[in-house]
Amino acid sequence: MDYKVNDYEIIYMVRENDDMARNRMIQKYLPIIKRIAIDYYQQFKVYGAELDDFIQEGMIAFNKAIDTYNENKNIKFYTFSILCVRRRLITFCRNISSNKNQILNNSIRDENIYLNLKEDFKEEFLQKEIFIKLKNSLKMKFSLVFELRYNGFSYEEIARLLDIPLSTVDSRISIIKSNLHKLKEKTT
Repeated sequence: MDYKVNDYEIIYMVRENDDMARNRMIQKYLPIIKRIAIDYYQQFKVYGAELDDFIQEGMIAFNKAIDTYNENKNIKFYTFSILCVRRRLITFCRNISSNKNQILNNSIRDENIYLNLKEDFKEEFLQKEIFIKLKNSLKMKFSLVFELRYNGFSYEEIARLLDIPLSTVDSRISIIKSNLHKLKEKTT
């Protein structure tokens, strides 16, 4: 008979300084922590943080949850740990999106990437099939940026019109350019 150790037994072993038990608990909850981190990352990646930053914050919260869990409070460890992870990620998101970070978030990385999209890809746009494939492959949020940039709007104007940070416009244009290069390579 295969006996499975439950969370409470593992927490007891962790409190007895059993590092293998802590690793076992982390491995069990890591997929859940990653899923939560990905959800927050999707909403806040425009502020420049990486997915690994979100996962790291989630892991810090989870380790703290293991250390501070009180089984006498009549709450399941799973619920407590997920609540700790979510609260830590909310605080992290609040910090990266605060006004004090706006200068960094809206900074211009490189002047060369702000060249007019039409000028950058003049010969590619002459090939109508590549243009149509690119336009059809873009999600709505990218398509809007593409249309505005293609029609000569500046990055600042696009950011103002779509009510998004300048850094988001920059990253979306970079992704569009990357997609265009991939499409061009496929057709040649």
